[in-house]
Amino acid sequence: MDLSSIERSWQSDTSIYVATDSNNIVFMSSDSDWLFNSLTDIDSNTLTSVRDSRQYLRTHIKSLGFQGDLLASTTLLTNPKGNLFTKHYLATQRESGIPNLILRVLTPLSALYVDLFGFISVLALVFVSLYLLVALAENRRYRHRQIEQLQAEAKQKLEFQVMERTAKLHVEIDERVKTEKALRQAQDELIQAAKLAVLGQMSASISHELNNPLAAIRSFAENGQRFIDKHKVDRAKNNLSRIVALTERMAKISQQLKSFARRSDANELSEVKLAPVVFSTIELIQPQLKSHQVKLDCLIDQQEILVIINPIQLEQVLINLMTNAMQAMETSHEKQLSLTLDSTDSAVMIHVDDSGPGLADYTSPTLFEPFYTTKENGLGLGLSISQQIIHNLDGHIHVSESALGGARFSVELPFSQSAKSPTRKPL
Repeated sequence: MDLSSIERSWQSDTSIYVATDSNNIVFMSSDSDWLFNSLTDIDSNTLTSVRDSRQYLRTHIKSLGFQGDLLASTTLLTNPKGNLFTKHYLATQRESGIPNLILRVLTPLSALYVDLFGFISVLALVFVSLYLLVALAENRRYRHRQIEQLQAEAKQKLEFQVMERTAKLHVEIDERVKTEKALRQAQDELIQAAKLAVLGQMSASISHELNNPLAAIRSFAENGQRFIDKHKVDRAKNNLSRIVALTERMAKISQQLKSFARRSDANELSEVKLAPVVFSTIELIQPQLKSHQVKLDCLIDQQEILVIINPIQLEQVLINLMTNAMQAMETSHEKQLSLTLDSTDSAVMIHVDDSGPGLADYTSPTLFEPFYTTKENGLGLGLSISQQIIHNLDGHIHVSESALGGARFSVELPFSQSAKSPTRKPL
C-alpha cells in the first residue's frame, strides 16, 4: 500500500516521526533519508534473516548508528555520527497494538533547548513586564506626589517672582519714562542744532540781504541832511520814508530769523493755515535763492488749507529740502526750483522739484539714515531730522524723479479741511 500520504502528514520542523518493526528497521518516516535503515546496528544473522524474508525486497539496509535504550518509552539516543545539532535526540515510542509495528518520535535536544530558551525568555519577559508595570504604577504615584509638592513650591515661587517682577517693572517703567524724556530732549536738541546749522549756511546771504538796506539807509540819511541844509524838505521827507521802509524790511527779516531760531517742542502742534507757513519759508530762503541765482516757481494759492503742524519745524524741513535742491544745482546751467501743492482726500502734498542731476537710487533705504551724505562737507543729518519731524506730525516724506530732470521730495501731511486745486503763482 502507498504510505506516502501518511508520511507527508508527519512532516515537522523540529521532530522526526518513524515507524519501525521489531528489528528497529524504519519502514515509514517523515525524513526520507531514514527509510529502510535501522536505528541501531543489527547483527549479521538478523540482517540475513531479514533479507531472506524479502520483507524489504533487495534494499540494502544500513544502520543509522543510534545508541541508547530503545525499549524504554522515553529515552535519550545518541548518534556518534551526528553534528552538534543532530547528535542527541529525545526519543518517545508507543506500542501501536499491531505486531511488528512501533511508532517513535525523535526530537533533537538542540530544538528542545531552543524551545526551552524561548519559553524561558517569554516567561522572563512576562515577569519583567509585570515588574515594570508595578514599578511604573509605583513611580506614577511617587511622581504624582512629587508633582503636587513641586506645584505647591512653584506656586509660592511664582507668587514671589510676580511680586519681584512687578517691582522691577515699576522701576523699568520709571527708567523708560526718564529715558524717553531724555530721548525727546536730545531729539529736540538735535533739531535745534540742525536749525542753527541751516542758519549758519544762510548767514552769508542774509548778511548780504541786511547790508544792502544798511548802505541804502546811510546813503538816504546823508542825502536827507543835504536836502535839509538846502531847505528841500519834501526831498528829505521822501528819503526818510525810504529809510522807514528799509528799516521795516530789515525788522521783518530779523523777526523771521528770530522766530525760526526759537527753540520749539515737537509736541507744540496747532491747526494753522499752510500757505502762510510756506510763504514765510520762501521769505527766509529768498536771499539764498538770489545768491545761488535760482529761479523759483510756486504753485500755491491763498486758499485756507488747514493742517495740524508745528509751523517752525515745518519751515525747517522745507528750508532743508530747498537748500539741498540749490546745492544739487550748483553745477547746472539752468537752475530751476519748483514748489507745488497737491491734495488727496485725507492729505496735502508739498512737492519740492529741482533741475539738478537727480539721485542715483530713489528707493535707497540709506537715503534717510543718519550720517549718510553725498556732500563733501555734509553731516548727513538734514534728511534724517526732516524725516523725524514729519513722522512726529503723522506725515511722510517721499522721493521720486522730478519732471524738471532732478529729484522730487514730497512732504505728505494730514489736513483738517479739503484743499482746492492749486493755481500757478510765479514769484
